[in-house]
Amino acid sequence: MKSFEELPDGDAFERLWKQQPVRPPEPDLELRPDSWVGRGAEVIGWWLARLEHWLSESGWLRAWLRFCLWLSVALTAAALLLLPAVTKVLAEIATSSGLLATIIGHVMTTIAALPPVLISLGCAYLAWVITKRLWLRRRARSYRQDDPWQ
Repeated sequence: MKSFEELPDGDAFERLWKQQPVRPPEPDLELRPDSWVGRGAEVIGWWLARLEHWLSESGWLRAWLRFCLWLSVALTAAALLLLPAVTKVLAEIATSSGLLATIIGHVMTTIAALPPVLISLGCAYLAWVITKRLWLRRRARSYRQDDPWQ
């Protein structure tokens, strides 16, 4: 965890933000002999410049769009580099969990097919082993001295 002293200061954020005021658009009063496509493109460009100046004269909107574009490029690059590996790992986990489920299903089928007598004998043997272990542990405690750390 970083402390507050290690976090970037406002100057680093300002270098990344790069907000500059937008100059008001000035129309070119000299009419050149352009085609209708060139003239239309010039009019649309001038209209968009006026709209940008009207929306954000301080340049905040342009800086925000630039920052969002930079962030989207960075996240897209990270996704293109990491997603194939993550997809492969998740596919392998899904495959291995399917195989593990198959193995457990076969083992449970085998155990269920055993005669109930064998299952009862196995449970009785397991109870005897656990009881013997607990009895030996209790007996070993009774031989200790008063020192609780032995």
